[in-house]
Amino acid sequence: MKKNYILTITLLFICLNINAQLTDVVTGLSSPRGLSLNGNDLYIAEFGGGKISKIDITAASPIATDVVTELDGPFGILLNGNDLYIAEFGGDKVSKIDITAANPIATDVVTGLSSPGGLFLNGNDLYIAEYGGDKVSKIDITAASPVVTDVVTGLSSPGGLFLNGNDLYIAEYG
Repeated sequence: MKKNYILTITLLFICLNINAQLTDVVTGLSSPRGLSLNGNDLYIAEFGGGKISKIDITAASPIATDVVTELDGPFGILLNGNDLYIAEFGGDKVSKIDITAANPIATDVVTGLSSPGGLFLNGNDLYIAEYGGDKVSKIDITAASPVVTDVVTGLSSPGGLFLNGNDLYIAEYG
């Protein structure tokens, strides 16, 4: 019995001393928020810098390069094919860029939102966490003029979204 206690205590101390290794991949970013991976390119929403940058994750010392600038508080980003959707928190809209373009230009997908943050795509439905509106809405990204539809209201500052089957998981900051 005494051996079991000693073994348990030893294992407990070993488990408590296990720490994850942290390595900076790229520095000098301005309030990074959202991430999206396309092959070896990691796209980064820089909230404070008002831009999307990218790095090559296979590079020994990756350097962030600007993809598109002059965004208004880019927060959540989501890649669908060649289109990178961007929740512009400060601009109250979702825009998108074509990542294959030499000089991508952000075009509005939907405006009139309330501080959009998290994005999640299910088929053609883009779910949008509206932090300022305390709700989650959705649009059909194949529509020429997408119409915003409320999915759930009465939340407290929703941010992250994840759909599993028919269950929509929502991270509420409030």
